[in-house]
Amino acid sequence: MNQPPPFLHAAGIDKAFDDTPVLRGIDLSIAQGETVCLLGPSGCGKTTLLRIIAGLEQPDAGRVFFEGRDITATPAHRRDFGLMFQDYALFPHLSVNDNIAFGLRMRGWSESDIAARVSELLELVELEGYGGRKIYELSGGQQQRVALARSLAPKPPLLMLDEPLGSLDRALRDQLLSELRRLLLQLRQTALYVTHDQIEAFAVADRVVLMNKGRIEQVATPAELYLKPATPFAAKFLGFKNILQARVLELTPTPVLRTPLGLLRPLSLPPGLSAGDTITCVIRPEGASLAADAASAPNRIQLRLQMRSFRGARTLLRLESPDPASPPLEFALPGLMTALEPGEMVALDIDPAAVVVFDIGY
Repeated sequence: MNQPPPFLHAAGIDKAFDDTPVLRGIDLSIAQGETVCLLGPSGCGKTTLLRIIAGLEQPDAGRVFFEGRDITATPAHRRDFGLMFQDYALFPHLSVNDNIAFGLRMRGWSESDIAARVSELLELVELEGYGGRKIYELSGGQQQRVALARSLAPKPPLLMLDEPLGSLDRALRDQLLSELRRLLLQLRQTALYVTHDQIEAFAVADRVVLMNKGRIEQVATPAELYLKPATPFAAKFLGFKNILQARVLELTPTPVLRTPLGLLRPLSLPPGLSAGDTITCVIRPEGASLAADAASAPNRIQLRLQMRSFRGARTLLRLESPDPASPPLEFALPGLMTALEPGEMVALDIDPAAVVVFDIGY
């Protein structure tokens, strides 16, 4: 049986500016009703990819398909996708109502349908009673909600958001992230979201597309990306510091690695590894706990404490690496840890599930 085409598919996308490659062989599919987040550092190509899908840029090679139709040459205004940018691009001289209604009037909606849709959206973004206000009378968070309502007003098949919360402070950003996720789920809205902030990506996305130097590094759910970063780049981008070179000692009955910290037993290894292989692994920062006693135990390490830093519900411990040439290791443990002082040796038990081994070649 033939499978239906993806809702949206970008196939083999290449793009260069001034002979500098920005995108290289990008293949990306988005399912209807799914929120996909393009995540990566500045300059990795995520905004360029969004602009190509939106029709604001043309690829040098590759095609964009929507519901099976080739829309590569279709102008942006004929794709009917919704767009929302960091600066919101609201009209300051118009009221909230007229900002939301602007695109609907351009599309020839009747005034009665416009009024009903604007009222529906104001309720949806929790701005009832604000319709008559000017944009400059609103807070940054309220302006963001108006911009979102305006983008949603024409009921676009695809909503595209480029760093939409970048100008907001962290507390307001966290609040609006929860609201945005709720809205996208409630509306079953297909969305493509661009950000360099992993917290935003994890909070809003069904799938995360991590990009690096114009290529896709990993595609995964937020949980999969955090629990099993596929490459050292992915681990470093997520902020993981505990990246080690190791050698595979045993494969069965349980894997054993020889590392600079001693012997470690990960929960699993990638397929294709053999005893004696040199590999790279990462220990996630939440994967350690204080040893309960002084006895030796599997996956127990001892390191000298350099610094402890209170981080609310957790305390960050920075510990000296046994290799003087290597950077310190960092673990985030629950609680205050006030009994630990810099300079003392700390015994930690490492959760096997927190030891992630990369495929051979990384």
